[in-house]
Amino acid sequence: MKTPDKIVLEHAGALGDFLLAWPAFLSISRQFPGVPAYFAVRPSLARFLSPLASPCPPDIRRGLDARFHDNGWPDALKNVLVVRPGLAIRPEMTDSPDFVFLHGVVPGRWDSPRDLYRQGLARRGIAFAEDWRETFQVLFGRSRPIGDTVLLFPGAGHTDKCWAMDHFEALAGLIATYGCKPVFVLGPAELERCVAPKTGETLSPPSTEALSQALCAARCVVGPDCGPLHLAGMHGVPGVAIFGPTAPDQWGPDGLAVVTAGLPCSPCTGMTSGEFAANCLRPLSCLTGVSIAAVWERVQDLLSRSPARR
Repeated sequence: MKTPDKIVLEHAGALGDFLLAWPAFLSISRQFPGVPAYFAVRPSLARFLSPLASPCPPDIRRGLDARFHDNGWPDALKNVLVVRPGLAIRPEMTDSPDFVFLHGVVPGRWDSPRDLYRQGLARRGIAFAEDWRETFQVLFGRSRPIGDTVLLFPGAGHTDKCWAMDHFEALAGLIATYGCKPVFVLGPAELERCVAPKTGETLSPPSTEALSQALCAARCVVGPDCGPLHLAGMHGVPGVAIFGPTAPDQWGPDGLAVVTAGLPCSPCTGMTSGEFAANCLRPLSCLTGVSIAAVWERVQDLLSRSPARR
């Protein structure tokens, strides 16, 4: 691949999808040292690319917008390498050798988007940053538990990925009996949906930086297939991920234990951006079948192996 004049690291997804793409962004930035790099992502995700790139200047931002106007590749992006990891569908825009779309989902397969991005980069002669995990922790922090907090994440981007709140509340009771402090973490989606436990301490981090700080200080985390658990894994925080309709091999957070109901029909979807499992009753049996005892067994094991710092 020729050396561009500039690079744009672009992503349009939410936290979990973005974090799966982060190693690809690191790989691109290393492939072209000294080339000015910019990012175009959601404001809440900008901190994770700030060590690698700068915010897009206005002319490049206008060029990115102009790609969708069907007037050819914009002059503002001439010899600007635009790299966009996505999922299954490439955005509709003019073809250009300066636009690299990395497919993160292959229909009918359960490959991790991270592995597919690695393969996409390899086809273009770009070395994958195998030390991405260590680099992320150097830049943004690693697990350093303080006290006995266990963070519980009851929500997810799609409600059909969520374990029942009463299960979480029962788990919180077991954690408290064990001598640790369960704290429910509620993000913007949960606050909007009025998802909250009947009792117990809650936390709503105002930023991804605050979320990172809470994660790194926790003994462990528990939640469904969701962005914060991916962030926990990136920081090296131990935890338990509860999976139902989605595939742990595809979407499992790095380094976290996974609990499923073990149903033969699961996983049934590679993407949860739309409707799926149309013939299944709600709540999905692949989640209601995950017992409190099974999750608590994994949590208790983690707590026994991860003493807190005082």
